Amino acid sequence: SSRRSPPSARLATGPSGAAMPPGKVAKKPAASKAKGLKAAAKSKVAARAKAVGGGDTKGSRYESVDALWEQELKGEKGRDGWYAKGESYWNGQDASIDGVLGGFAETHGPDIRESKRFLELLRRSGDLIVGAGDGSALDCGAGIGRVTAGLLRDQFGQVDLVEPNQRLLSKAVSDMEGDVRVRNFTCCPLQKMQIADEDYDVIWAQWVLLYLPDDDLVAFFERCKRMLRSGGLICVKENVVNNGGKFIVDREDNSISRTDEQYKVVFERAGLRLLHQMQQTCWPSHLVPVRMYALKPMDNSSVVSSSPPAAAAAAGAVARKRPAAAAFG
Repeated sequence: SSRRSPPSARLATGPSGAAMPPGKVAKKPAASKAKGLKAAAKSKVAARAKAVGGGDTKGSRYESVDALWEQELKGEKGRDGWYAKGESYWNGQDASIDGVLGGFAETHGPDIRESKRFLELLRRSGDLIVGAGDGSALDCGAGIGRVTAGLLRDQFGQVDLVEPNQRLLSKAVSDMEGDVRVRNFTCCPLQKMQIADEDYDVIWAQWVLLYLPDDDLVAFFERCKRMLRSGGLICVKENVVNNGGKFIVDREDNSISRTDEQYKVVFERAGLRLLHQMQQTCWPSHLVPVRMYALKPMDNSSVVSSSPPAAAAAAGAVARKRPAAAAFG
């Protein structure tokens, strides 16, 4: 938050920002009008995000993200078919850092370092109220426990892992079972996840939300809100299409690379306030940009803080549960 000058040093200003003479009282816009303007602005953002077209790696084109979901989720088997593709893909990947990072093992170090820097930012800002080594965290889409082992178990007192693939989760169990900082290992897909209420200071979701259709993603966030302790945060780290690009679906595993605006509309629909966002730096230029978001349930919190953007890679590239190449053939 910006430093405010003492009352004696500030001039009263009117609604337009012009200085008011001493003794005059500025008239504020009616509350209903202000709310209406704010609602209209949000409506425009939502409409713009929905209107953004996209495509997939097989050459199909979609007028909007709504058109994508209408096609993909129709019928009794539509939603199951969408998820089955991703499940099949991950059944064929090695249970190793290189495997879960899609052959880009060299990104592991920069990823962990920048995630740690993001948590440090949240602590300095006062938005993350538990100190390093205290509190509890949930690692969503934990895979082999790469993020828990490299980041979360050092940053929090206790960490739980949720992962839909039992084979990958078994690797996490074998590597970390007996570590007192790692509490529970749960095999469950995120769209069906049910965890105890008010149990976490941070819920961390990385390279996994791109498998959830918008409605399941909103429902996931709504469940997460109930799982947070008072003052808790949801941290999202995903491949994100920047600079007005279009969303794209990777047909190898049915993952969607959303635009920044589309994510923010989903956050709004789920009743989440965006506190901070930061783009991953120290990142190969041939990979899709990665962005981190810190969210909390709607209240009277202050405005979003955004870190200076890193040089953006090409927009519109494939996103997966791992780093992804920034261009198709």
